[in-house]
Amino acid sequence: MNGVRARHLPPGAFAPVMATGIVSQGLAAVSARRLSEALLAVAVVLYGGLLAKLVWRVVRYPREVAADLGDPARLFGFFTFVAGSDVLAVRLAPGPARAAASALPTLAIPAAVLLLGCVALMARRLGWGGMVRHAEGTWFLTVVGIQSAVLAVAALAPGRVRSAEAFAWVAGVLLYAAVATVVTGRLTRFGVPPRELSPPYWITMGACAISLLAGARLARHGLAAPRPGAPVRIVLMALWGWATCLLPPLLAAGVWRHLVHRVPLRYEPAWWTIVFPTGMYAVSTAALGEAEGIHRLVRLGHLAVWVALGAWSMVAAGMAHARWRAGRRRRVQASNQVKGEENPADGRS
Repeated sequence: MNGVRARHLPPGAFAPVMATGIVSQGLAAVSARRLSEALLAVAVVLYGGLLAKLVWRVVRYPREVAADLGDPARLFGFFTFVAGSDVLAVRLAPGPARAAASALPTLAIPAAVLLLGCVALMARRLGWGGMVRHAEGTWFLTVVGIQSAVLAVAALAPGRVRSAEAFAWVAGVLLYAAVATVVTGRLTRFGVPPRELSPPYWITMGACAISLLAGARLARHGLAAPRPGAPVRIVLMALWGWATCLLPPLLAAGVWRHLVHRVPLRYEPAWWTIVFPTGMYAVSTAALGEAEGIHRLVRLGHLAVWVALGAWSMVAAGMAHARWRAGRRRRVQASNQVKGEENPADGRS
């Protein structure tokens, strides 16, 4: 293992696992089995490598990890570990790797509790004014972490809804409203420069979509009352409507950032935070359609799966190209260093 890379592992490193896992789920839903299994293999390999690096960093550099946990700009990235573990567990649960899937929430759920405690301490330290000043899109990862745990438990123990799952889902929906209030306060009071209006703001939609998916899965297991107009069903339709309404402004924000203000459009790890919401919107829309018997929503969700796969392919290609260029730069630097050692400058005049 490269200790230097492990030491500088960013808190949000598990975002590619989240994105790849949910797109794999979507492909399984549209019966694209080979593609789904290929992306599942990619997600498993990514997860294993990143988990090893994370454990190494926690053990070897605990002070740096603790500093990240106290930093409002970095703390929320750790929720990608929670969501990545749970999304992978949901995908593995129906297959032969169910035992491995069962182990993942045992890592993710305690981590989520720890991280939520860190968030509470941060909120107490900053106060309302400080929270509004620091709030941004990654804060919605708290909601993603909670709802992904609900999905993982429901997938591993289907058939009935326990009160803990229902409570966690409701808490996640309420937390979404709270985070949205803080982020809206930041946008209205301080605004956001073009360079800071980054892809993580798409998590606003992704957190809403995963709340919808968790609620739809629980509703199929008996959370919602069967009669039309039941409160849970109304909440689910409202969540889908809000997630859908967020798409135009998020796309417009990208145009404003890159075309109007000419922020360079090049690969950055944060692009995975666009792929995950896109895939989650696709899967949750189809799940809502199945739960409510609305076939148009099912078809829309299945169509969106292919859009998510296209987004995944472009971001994965960008990541591969960025890594190739970085490796090439390192090789050139190493070659220049060797040449310098073989041909030292003659200091005589």
